Amino acid sequence: MKYLAEIIFGKDQIRKFHNNQAFNDFEKIINLKKYNFDSREERNAFYKGIDEAIGWMEIEIIKESEHKSKEDEEDEDKFDYWLFIEKYYPNYSGCDNVLLSDILTRKLFGEEICEQDEENIKDWNIRNELFEVDKELLCKAFENYFNIAFPENL
Repeated sequence: MKYLAEIIFGKDQIRKFHNNQAFNDFEKIINLKKYNFDSREERNAFYKGIDEAIGWMEIEIIKESEHKSKEDEEDEDKFDYWLFIEKYYPNYSGCDNVLLSDILTRKLFGEEICEQDEENIKDWNIRNELFEVDKELLCKAFENYFNIAFPENL
């Protein structure tokens, strides 16, 4: 998410703005600023810094907007199946297949795993095994979700 802000600096210029008076070229350059922020945290940190530096009496935010980037829009369309599994898989924290999935995922991404795990999976097709384990976890999570959302006694 991108954030845009337009800010007026200076008491006289704020007064002019509220009285719908036009700014001269010098005021537009010096007292009227536009800022782009890549995150809400960046925007909030900027506002906090401005507040600490000069106080809110001498500035006014006259326009503020949020814009979704293409990445944000694409991320909204993606289904994070691990959040779903974590929420609906019965006994998620004590499940051996969840641990196995984690080990296989780390191996698939080239991360380090312990020697014993390395030995246990040395002859496996990591991608296929991970697919089967995750598919089973997701199916059980969906079945549990379905039973919660639509109990048989309805």
